[in-house]
Amino acid sequence: MTLSCYCLPAIQTPLVNKFFQEHKVRGRATKQDQVWVIKQADLVAACRVQNVDNDAFLSTVFVDSAYRGQGLAKMLVAHAIENTEQCVYTFAYQDVTALYSKLEFESVDIVSLPSALQKKFASYIKQGRDIVPMCYSGNVHK
Repeated sequence: MTLSCYCLPAIQTPLVNKFFQEHKVRGRATKQDQVWVIKQADLVAACRVQNVDNDAFLSTVFVDSAYRGQGLAKMLVAHAIENTEQCVYTFAYQDVTALYSKLEFESVDIVSLPSALQKKFASYIKQGRDIVPMCYSGNVHK
């Protein structure tokens, strides 16, 4: 059975939230988010692009442990950023910054983040998350 990657219709947002909940993943998608999934018979990977004060913010990138090591996270993120016509920000955990670098994300200074994302980043740091702010700007020049 082949894997397919596509943007989930807003009406199906509860499906991705059930997937996240079953795997104890932080974050919940809203119908305003652009949610990208990879599906075999069931969902095996998902991420979302949130609109945070008109800035695109990639978050909640998750691949089911049974499907890791097959390049699915890379495929998922690539589809999400290809279909966004602006800079895409993310807060990458230290252990996956290399993945984002391969996808042409660059580390950015906290002060260069849009205001709403600076606040979100500060909140995540207070929670003890070991993250790096990054940005993909390749779409801006297309």
